[in-house]
Amino acid sequence: MRSASRSLRLRVAAPLVAVVAALGVIALAQGAGTGQRELPSGRRTPTRAGATPGEEPKGTAIIRGFVVAADTGQPLRRAQVRLSSPETRESRLATTDSQGRFEARELVGGRYTISASKGGFVSLQYGQRRPSEQGTPIDIKDGQLIERLLIGLPRGSVISGRITDEFGEPVANAVVSAARFGYAGGARRALPIGGQNGRDTTDDLGQFRLFGLAPGDYYITAAFRGGGDVTDPAQDVTGFAPTYYPGASSLAEAQRVAVGLGQETTNVSFALIATRLVRVSGNVIDSNGAPLAAGGSVMLVPADRREALPMMRGGGGRVEPTGRFRITNVAPGRYLLHVRTGRQGAEFGRMAIAVGDQDLDNLTIVTAPGATASGRVLTDSGQPPSLSPGTVTISSRPADADSAPLPGSNNARVNADWTFELAGLYDMRLIRAGVPQGWALDAVTLNGQDITDVPLEFSPGQKVTGLRTGTRGRTSQRHTIPDVYPRCRDATEAECR
Repeated sequence: MRSASRSLRLRVAAPLVAVVAALGVIALAQGAGTGQRELPSGRRTPTRAGATPGEEPKGTAIIRGFVVAADTGQPLRRAQVRLSSPETRESRLATTDSQGRFEARELVGGRYTISASKGGFVSLQYGQRRPSEQGTPIDIKDGQLIERLLIGLPRGSVISGRITDEFGEPVANAVVSAARFGYAGGARRALPIGGQNGRDTTDDLGQFRLFGLAPGDYYITAAFRGGGDVTDPAQDVTGFAPTYYPGASSLAEAQRVAVGLGQETTNVSFALIATRLVRVSGNVIDSNGAPLAAGGSVMLVPADRREALPMMRGGGGRVEPTGRFRITNVAPGRYLLHVRTGRQGAEFGRMAIAVGDQDLDNLTIVTAPGATASGRVLTDSGQPPSLSPGTVTISSRPADADSAPLPGSNNARVNADWTFELAGLYDMRLIRAGVPQGWALDAVTLNGQDITDVPLEFSPGQKVTGLRTGTRGRTSQRHTIPDVYPRCRDATEAECR
């Protein structure tokens, strides 16, 4: 395999920390119902006596507020409030009292995101009016008190129903999930609802209840996976295919279930599709032509994952020391079979297959080593950033979240001389830089060309050298969302990215 040598560059620009901080304070001061002031010097928490060098002292900032029901204004007791600051790596969890009040003390100054949740209500961040919007971060300085923050949680919607088999008998222990369309990886697709509220397991009567849902349109799916092969009197392996409401085998044929704010929709009942399940098995051969002895993972995913949910995947398993693999209880459909070896010297392979009503045996997949990419982090002036290299992380991610479920993201440490090397790269990838608060990725260049939003296709064994990345202040934007992802014109950056 011929290796390629190309030059890639990451560039960084100095952050506008003072400007950003000032804007944050102005925004806070203009927020309705928010109070902020400096704590009296006597109320500041002193540095702990006897603190050893390098030990982080306690913070001196305080945030207080209320959590209420959005429709009635009544205080919500025992609501959970989470405060997190990536900048300071601080995360706190508070609980409201009988008056709906919460307080977080000894906070380190920084920018915090505050979210509240309670069973039966829609979880929201401070500043959000609806889940699809962005919240309002809170900037707080050491020794500052911010109080009277108000988070109103709307009552959640409910979808309930019953899952049966082809004879109308209840199916217990089926997993029922809710999904809705959103943006991920630059594409609009059906996304499962996060958290426990959007997922339930049927009881002995086949009943399920999904609660705490935001208003909107949902697709309801059900799947049942028994252990091992189950045969009927004709010696066929029988089971159920993952099924969409009202009994469809694909998302294109499914019907949406619409719920309003606080609305409960019942009788969303349907039968699972009974089908003959088959076995997919074969051998994995490594790049040296020998059976894969290092072990690894295999996974079946729908060929078009934009039209399927993660729970609809065909299954997976481990590669045996002999190189053999075996996946049972696979429903008919078109799949991509992915293989990845262990972490050290990872190799990858992929094969498109069509599963019918007969077993697929003796498949052969040949793996190949992942590619490597190395480079340097610079500012727009060509100099290293005024940061500690340990605070910057270089990573790669699949350009299409559907294309490579096994490799995931690759991360690389930045060395003292601001060089880095990514290993185990596979398929189409985007290069990204993780930087501290106040900095943002400015550009990724290859041979002088800006490829920040252009995927690189990495071939097995390929070596890409001279990558350069750069970051700039967080207030500066290089591209608007529609320029980079035309399908995301009506979405926020968080939804699109």
